[in-house]
Amino acid sequence: MVSSRLRLALGALVVAMLAAGARQGRAAPERPVTMAVMYFDYGGKDAALEPLRQGLAQMLISDLTSVDGVRVVERERLQDVLNEQHLAASGKVDARTAARLGKLLGARYLVLGSYFDALNSFRADARLVDVETGEVLKSIGATGKADDFLALEQSLADGLRGALGTVAKPSGGATPLPARAPARPPRKLKTKTAVTYGRALMAIDSGDRKNARALLHDVLQDQPDFALASRDLDRLIR
Repeated sequence: MVSSRLRLALGALVVAMLAAGARQGRAAPERPVTMAVMYFDYGGKDAALEPLRQGLAQMLISDLTSVDGVRVVERERLQDVLNEQHLAASGKVDARTAARLGKLLGARYLVLGSYFDALNSFRADARLVDVETGEVLKSIGATGKADDFLALEQSLADGLRGALGTVAKPSGGATPLPARAPARPPRKLKTKTAVTYGRALMAIDSGDRKNARALLHDVLQDQPDFALASRDLDRLIR
């Protein structure tokens, strides 16, 4: 009787040990790497191009959701934090404020950058910054035609996707987190239309829903396949 009970106990112990080993062998999914896209600084002299700061951020946020293992802070949350920190007017972030904003946003990485226009061309530069160390992990530059904003934005997005894919790479055989499908980019996007989209986002931020709807209608009239603008308009209508 005793030996039978002992055999049963030993059998149960072996089963438990095998189950524990199996659990340890299955890698748990990695926690997502959280990052935020800040508004880019405008270094030109045409005040009409300032709203591109909001439009560029929103487009990059959408595109970067396609990176496995990365959670991108929504622009609305970024705007709320900028308002709380009295940075909404300028949106400028230096090394001194980056760590604080990163903590408030729950972001490990920030995308900082600038853009300017000159001689019928656009130039934009982005930096992927580690909030904890202040280290610039990757610098990306893009130059495009003054009236082809989409090509410039897509070039930046491609470079940032590559950089984020490196920092978000799972370790220890962990299962990568699935990416979200970004909004499909439009077939083309004139800079004038991108500016109008940025103005619509600014109107949303200020609570001027009527003006925001009108501006988004203008955007979609110019570029009907601009999915981000269509999504924003749907939210306003609901």
